Amino acid sequence: MKPAQVNKLYSKLTPHEQAALVIEAAARLDEREADAIMEQVERKHYIATHADYTRRIHGLTALIGQYGIEYWKNRALMLIACEHAEQGSQQAEDSALKFLAKTLALESAIVEVCNRLKVDIKAIKIMAGCPDNETQEFLTPVDEELVKQYIESYAGLFTG
Repeated sequence: MKPAQVNKLYSKLTPHEQAALVIEAAARLDEREADAIMEQVERKHYIATHADYTRRIHGLTALIGQYGIEYWKNRALMLIACEHAEQGSQQAEDSALKFLAKTLALESAIVEVCNRLKVDIKAIKIMAGCPDNETQEFLTPVDEELVKQYIESYAGLFTG
């Protein structure tokens, strides 16, 4: 098929179909096809919210998602390890302590990040579906290197 014919076919697809095909082309590392599809996506002019607001709200949404995933992953793995530790597994006890350390570091990091961003931590936790029963008084001692890693991970959501 000639490139013009292919482009005409791409232009008749819905935006959802075009997006799916771009992802498929990217997965195949076919940059040429991805570009050809993207060239056929209809261009529109919109009135949008302030760019700084848009960047911040997207960053906060990503923070909520990342925090929630990390929180529940660490909690689930810690509980599984605790269950195995109760059955006498020393390795599981070590793993449970590792996930406890990650959970404590995660909590310290989200407090620090929310303070830096001047965002209510309770709002972040509610949106992430996480309980807000951890308080700073109970979060010591904390692995400061892990806290730093989490903070750096979150900070990457707010560049640009």
